Amino acid sequence: MKRLGYKILLFAGLLAMYSCEKDDSKINVNKEVYNLMKDWYYWYDQLPEVNPNAYPDPKKLVEAIRVNPPDRWSYVTTKQEYEAYYKQSEYIGFGFGSAFTQDSRLFITFVFKSSQLYAAGIRRGWEIQSIDGQTPTPSNFSELLGPPEVGIAKTFILRSPTGQVVEQTFVKSSIDMNSVLMDTIYNFNGEKVGYFVLKSFVEKTADELETVFQKFKNENIHELICDLRYNQGGLVGVSKILGSLLYSVNDTNTVFGNYVHNNKKSEKNSTIYFTPKANALSLSQVLFITTESTASASELVINALKPYLNVTLIGSRTHGKPVGMYSFSFTDPSIDWLIVPICFTIRNANNEGDYYDGIQVNIEADDDIFTPFGETSEGSLNAALSHLGISIKGKGPNVKHPTKASTITGKGLYEEVGAW
Repeated sequence: MKRLGYKILLFAGLLAMYSCEKDDSKINVNKEVYNLMKDWYYWYDQLPEVNPNAYPDPKKLVEAIRVNPPDRWSYVTTKQEYEAYYKQSEYIGFGFGSAFTQDSRLFITFVFKSSQLYAAGIRRGWEIQSIDGQTPTPSNFSELLGPPEVGIAKTFILRSPTGQVVEQTFVKSSIDMNSVLMDTIYNFNGEKVGYFVLKSFVEKTADELETVFQKFKNENIHELICDLRYNQGGLVGVSKILGSLLYSVNDTNTVFGNYVHNNKKSEKNSTIYFTPKANALSLSQVLFITTESTASASELVINALKPYLNVTLIGSRTHGKPVGMYSFSFTDPSIDWLIVPICFTIRNANNEGDYYDGIQVNIEADDDIFTPFGETSEGSLNAALSHLGISIKGKGPNVKHPTKASTITGKGLYEEVGAW
């Protein structure tokens, strides 16, 4: 028998599972995936009885049998795509995030620095009016952009915030993601407020966080606003790094969270602890900007800090993913499937978790997609500053905009990427 290996994500990382004989076929692979789900899956006792051979591949099998609700997340991808995203911080695409307004206009929400769009000067707040001559809609957008393959070219017509219309062709390539989309320090009459936008929790995020927090610590900031509005999760270990930078500890036995598995895997239950960090800040409160795209490892950080700090959420209710995955891969290199099922939940030091409906905000504010990150007039940031008692002329704590946007991302791994 060949074996499958596995990793935990939240995501947390590869572990080991059963594979098939040398004549690996789709049918044998499906059988092994079904057996895996009946052993490791968090809701294994609710799985339907099916013939796994009735599905063309493990991707269709897992989509069909996952227990939904609540499971909207278990998926199957390839080892190559997974390793590129989590280890090299890369994926295949154009390198931008997007959202539709209520009147179905499509706007860019952020652009990675390695993207061709970034090099062309396109930023948050630009409108995508057409793709290859067709108007994008929530139902056709993914199809218009095409599959995640290097070399696919699409012609965009875009409109800038100042009204300039640009037509340009961009080609899908390997996008090197920067986790920190922007960071800055404001000085309001001697009151220093740090602000940063964090997009993901991948391996390179750790170094980016240390760099940003070293700036904050050197400047001796008084308050911090952590913008997680488009952060759809990632590695548990990296989320712990952010938590440890936000909450300073001098020991290694302060509980960050507790893993809880199904009753077949209870021996895997364990505790995660905060880590002493040289660049950790001494804060009494932290403000988080959130949206429905704030998920998984992002929610984990928020929930983990609640027993220790005054945590305020501004924006809109989070996604609601209090569970995480292990990724399972076949040891036979000829089988490229990676199985990523929900295998555990994580609860904080007060045994709080299970926020499947999302974490409610303290102050509602719109995601002002028309305004660049960091501008104090931007809806959610302005509301956060107002909560700190910092009044920006002409604005108030409940900034609203006439169109409320909703993000759309791909399925499976591309829900974690959160970009095109």
